[in-house]
Amino acid sequence: MNIGSVSIKFKAGTYSVFRNLQNKAWHAIGEYVDNAVQSYEDHKKNLRASNSGYQFRVAIDINWELREMRIFDNAAGIGEGNFSRAFEPANIPVNNAGLHEFGMGMKTASIWLSEVWIVRTAALGETLSRTVEFDLQKVLREESEVLDVISAPKLPGEHFTEITLKGLTGNAPSPYNFSKVKNHLASIYRRYIRTGELELYINGELLTYKNPEILNAPATTDPEGRSILWKKEIDFSMGKYHARGFVALLNELSTSINNGFSLFRRGRVIEGSHDEKYRPKILSGHEGSPRYKRLFGELELEGFDVSFNKGSFQETAEIEALMEAIKVELSAKDFNLLKQGDDYRKGKGKEESAKVAKTIVDKIKTETRAKPLDAAIEASLEDSANKELDENNSRLESSTRVISSHTDDINIKGEIYRLRMEMITEPSISNLYNLVIEHSDTYSKSAVFKINMSHPFFGRFDNFESEEDYKPIILMIRALVIAELYAPSEGARSPGIVRKIFNNVLKNL
Repeated sequence: MNIGSVSIKFKAGTYSVFRNLQNKAWHAIGEYVDNAVQSYEDHKKNLRASNSGYQFRVAIDINWELREMRIFDNAAGIGEGNFSRAFEPANIPVNNAGLHEFGMGMKTASIWLSEVWIVRTAALGETLSRTVEFDLQKVLREESEVLDVISAPKLPGEHFTEITLKGLTGNAPSPYNFSKVKNHLASIYRRYIRTGELELYINGELLTYKNPEILNAPATTDPEGRSILWKKEIDFSMGKYHARGFVALLNELSTSINNGFSLFRRGRVIEGSHDEKYRPKILSGHEGSPRYKRLFGELELEGFDVSFNKGSFQETAEIEALMEAIKVELSAKDFNLLKQGDDYRKGKGKEESAKVAKTIVDKIKTETRAKPLDAAIEASLEDSANKELDENNSRLESSTRVISSHTDDINIKGEIYRLRMEMITEPSISNLYNLVIEHSDTYSKSAVFKINMSHPFFGRFDNFESEEDYKPIILMIRALVIAELYAPSEGARSPGIVRKIFNNVLKNL
C-alpha cells in the first residue's frame, strides 16, 4: 500500500507547548529506545529467523557542531499498519501493554529536543521504505495538519528506523552533561543490557552496567558465625499492585549512586536510575545512616500508572504502602536485613591493615629519596610568612562563587559553635581550606571555612573521582577546623598558624 500522507491532527499551535514540558534528556531519548525495544520484542522471532546472527542494536550519535542527533535501530521498523498511528498525536496503540503506551513519546521527545525531525524507516517483510519530515516552524507557519510521506523501494532484508533531529534545542544533551545522560540510559535499560539482548551505543561507545557488590558477611548478632549473602528476594502483592525483585546490602557504603532503589515497570527503570535513586525513609532510614548508605534493590512494579515521560510513578501513596509491607519482610527474625544494615560496620582486619601500612611506608621511603623533605618544608615556611600570598588568597576566596554550603550548630562543653562549610572551585588559590572567624552575639563562636575543590592536591591523585573519594578529606578538614576553634579554650595561642603551615606544606610536598 502506498501511503501518501499522515495526519498530525492537533492544531499546529499545540505543538509549541511540547517544547516547554518538564522533562530530562535521558527520559526524552529513552522514548526512542523504548520504541526500538518494543519493536524488537514484538518481532523477535521473525527478526532472528531472518538472520541467524541477528543482534538487536540501538545507536545514538550527537554532533554538537552541527547541532544534530541521530537515533538508529535495527529492530523491525515501523510497518504499514502502524505507520499513520506513529505520527498522529495521542493515537494509543491497540496493544498498549508495552513501552509505547501513550502514543506520544516520539512526537513530544522530538519537538522537545529539536526544531526539525526526520523519520526514515524500513519495515521487516515489506517492499518500501518511508520518510517523513516534521519542521516545527513550518508546521506552525502553515498550520499544517498533514505531512507528506516519501516512499522508495528497499532491499528485501532491510529493517530499521532512523530518526534524525536537526537544530537541537537547549533541552538536548550538552558535552558537559553527556556523561550523566549515558549513565542514566545504561541504568534505565540495564536489564536488556545485562542479558545481552540490547547493544546500546552512544557516540560509538557500547554502554555497560556494573552490578554493585552485595555484602557477604556474618550477622552482627553472630559475628563469629558463617558468612551470609545479604540479599532478599521479594514477591509481594497488595490488591492489584505487585512488587517483584530483590533488596540487598552493599558491600561498600555509598551515598549517591549505588545505594537506594530502582523501580522498574515493563522491564525498564521508571524511578531510580543512576544517581537519582528512590530512597523511602520507611526502608532506607535516616539520610546518612549506615542503613541508608548500604541498602539497595531493584523492584519490578505492576498495577501502577506512570507519568507521560515515564520518569515517575503516579500512585505515590500506594507505593509507600507497598514499601511499608516490604519492610515487614525485611525485618523477619530469621533474616533481619534492616538490622544488619543498621549495625554492620566493615573494618580492616589486623593482617590487611598491617599489609597496607607496610606498603604505604615503602612508598613514602621511595618518594622521600626522590624528593627530600627539607626543601619542600623550607619553601612552605617562606610561603607561610608571605603576606602578599595571604592577601591574594584572601581576595580570591572572598570573590570566588560558592558552589554549595552547609551549616552546623555544634554544642561543645555547653558552648554553641556555628560552623558554615562552603565549597569553592578556584585552581589559583594555594590554600586547600581557609577559616574566617566572625563576630556573633548569638553564638559562642561563629566561623566560615571554605574548601577549594580545585586545589592541585586533588588533581595529584587518580583516587578522586566520586564524592565518596573526597569525603574522608572533607571530614578531616572539618575536624581540623573544630580543633582550631576549640584550641584557645585549652590555652593554645595562635592556633591558626597550624592551618597556614599545613596549607603550604601540602602545596609544596
